[in-house]
Amino acid sequence: MNLKIINHLLGRLLQVLAFLMAVPLLVAFIYNESLRDKLNFIIPIIFSLITGSILVKLGDDRGHIYTREAMFITAFCWIIFSVIGSIPLYLTPTNYHSIVDAIFEMASGFTTCGASVALDVERLPHSIIFWRSLSHLIGGMGILVFTLAILPKTNTESASLLRQEMPGPSFGKITPKLSQTARVLYIIYLAMTGVTVIFLLFGGMNLFDSLIYAMGAAGTGGFGNKGLSIGYYDSRYIEIVLTIAMILFGVNFNLYYFALIRSARDSFKSEELYWYLGIIAVATGLIFINIKDLYGDPVYSGVQSIFTVSSIITTTGYVSVDYGSWPFFSRNLIVLLMLIGASAGSTAGGFKVSRLVILVKSSINQVRKVINPRRVIVNKMDGKKIDEDLEESINKYLVIYILLFVLFMFIISIEIEDFEAAFAAVATTFNNVGPGLRDFGPITSFAAMSDSSKITLTIAMLFGRLEIYPMLIIFSPFTYKNIRNK
Repeated sequence: MNLKIINHLLGRLLQVLAFLMAVPLLVAFIYNESLRDKLNFIIPIIFSLITGSILVKLGDDRGHIYTREAMFITAFCWIIFSVIGSIPLYLTPTNYHSIVDAIFEMASGFTTCGASVALDVERLPHSIIFWRSLSHLIGGMGILVFTLAILPKTNTESASLLRQEMPGPSFGKITPKLSQTARVLYIIYLAMTGVTVIFLLFGGMNLFDSLIYAMGAAGTGGFGNKGLSIGYYDSRYIEIVLTIAMILFGVNFNLYYFALIRSARDSFKSEELYWYLGIIAVATGLIFINIKDLYGDPVYSGVQSIFTVSSIITTTGYVSVDYGSWPFFSRNLIVLLMLIGASAGSTAGGFKVSRLVILVKSSINQVRKVINPRRVIVNKMDGKKIDEDLEESINKYLVIYILLFVLFMFIISIEIEDFEAAFAAVATTFNNVGPGLRDFGPITSFAAMSDSSKITLTIAMLFGRLEIYPMLIIFSPFTYKNIRNK
């Protein structure tokens, strides 16, 4: 690996982190928080600036960014952001009692998982609450995408970096220049977030709460500033607004660009989009039928059904009711939605609908070939032939996904003996959803877990957000062979 280019890029990323942490510091000043609360951000800001500047001096932005370097930088920057970003939380005397708790929380923030160890989030300072939610906003679109969008100069081969961070089975630029691609994506992203804030304000939320929940919906994260999450407001209007927002942020952002710049009709002929909306509709209908007698009000049951389905499939994790008390059928369906996730190229986690579509089509065609071996079958998506290499890569991804899931389950089962709770805990962290079931359900937290289990689930979050391969590079001994400093 080329250490000089790695040092340079990591240094620039640390400088970006310092810039980001200045935003919650400003919030601390706005709300006239104590000097200690301000110092909790000033200390890591100074550390990030100094360390980042040293690494930039030691590094060099010239040279090639090969796949190994790209994956290493991607994974390492997410780990660094989670660790340094956790310092303000660790220095805050409430809720986070160990560095493991703080890192778990910030990894959950940047990976947009939303799983929390906070026992009383309402006791946290405004600056910490804002920092947690801002990490969703940045992590949703991607730390590297944000960096490429704001830096005036980027390496011409930075597409390798973007490819490792963008979720989904394939990657493509929407504009000729990579930095322009990143800026376009962020303009769309922030504009949609702003619209969500405005609609929440109309629902009676104050500006701070509107920003918190809009950033959570945009990044499909789920952190809030109320212990009861969205259920605190008991507002059908707010639940509907956030339902629409979560669904929209679960759509491939390339479609929005093409709809705005080219043809809206052609852009929304996406098979993945139809499958995504179809899954939401079917799951909502099934859950509504299953829970309609629980509440006695069909309108309330319908709103809670679609809100919960949208929250889980987009891996946002906002909670309006305790779905952990729903019938077993609905709980099983919720776990299935956790595994599926939303669209490729969105801010959501999970396996991704596009991969599911390709796997279903490949399976059906394989059955047809068994029945008629001489039959020539071509798999297509959006009217185009699916590349055989892409099919093979998805099959391999599924195998690794299952193996890692089983490994995390095996480790967690040392502490958690309830299968449903252990399965949901891994499913919700590995797929970046947030709340699980049983002891880790929508109205509880992960605070009671041991440090070893928290570390395991923190790693699971990072594996899930970065779609496995970059994190595997970090743990592979082959990564560190032939290191060169030139």
